[in-house]
Amino acid sequence: MAKRKKGLETSLTQWAYQNKKAGSKMTDIMKSLEEVQKLLGEKKKDK
Repeated sequence: MAKRKKGLETSLTQWAYQNKKAGSKMTDIMKSLEEVQKLLGEKKKDK
């Protein structure tokens, strides 16, 4: 039973790390999208 528990802990730790890593990437993507939208909005105002 101890091996199963340790394996589960390892799996959960890896899952949490991957989600954290993916979350930070998603944050960067969302920031980039917001910047693009702002630039496009500014370009429309200039016309």
